[in-house]
Amino acid sequence: MKCYIHPDVEAIGTCTSCGKAICPACSMEVGGKLVCKPCGEKIATQCVTIQAANKKEPVLALLLSLVGGLISGLLIGLGQIYNGQVKKGIILCVAHVGAWAVIIGIYVIISIVTLGIGAIVCLPVLVVPFLLWCYAMYDAYVTADRINKGEPVKDWLE
Repeated sequence: MKCYIHPDVEAIGTCTSCGKAICPACSMEVGGKLVCKPCGEKIATQCVTIQAANKKEPVLALLLSLVGGLISGLLIGLGQIYNGQVKKGIILCVAHVGAWAVIIGIYVIISIVTLGIGAIVCLPVLVVPFLLWCYAMYDAYVTADRINKGEPVKDWLE
C-alpha cells in the first residue's frame, strides 16, 4: 500500500480518521492514534474550539457567589453553579441556610435561658455562616481557574 500523497513511498498505516494510507512524513499521532496531518490539524482546531467554549471567568464566579450571598443565603452557590458544579452549589446553599437556622435557634434558646448573658458569649459562633460564604467565593474562583487550566474538577457526591 502506497501513501496517498507520495505514491512512490510505502505507507506505514491508514489514518484512523479518514482512512487514507499515509507514510511516515504524512502521519502524526494524536491521542495514541495514527492520523494524517490534515486530520490532525482538524482535531487540534476542534480541541481549541472546545477549550475556548469551556473557558470560565474566575472573577465572575467569585462575584456570583458574593452577590448571591448579599441577596440571600440561598444563593451563595451561584459561582459553583456557573462552573457547572450544581450539586456543590446546592449543598453550599442548604448548608448556609441550615447553619443560620441552627445558630439562630441555639442563640435564642441560650439568650432566654441565661437572661441574655449567653448571647454575648455565643457571638463568635455567628462567624460560621460568614466563613462558609467566604469558602463558596474562594472555591468558585479557584474552580473556574482550574477549569481554564484544563485540570480535572469534580462535583460533590460523584
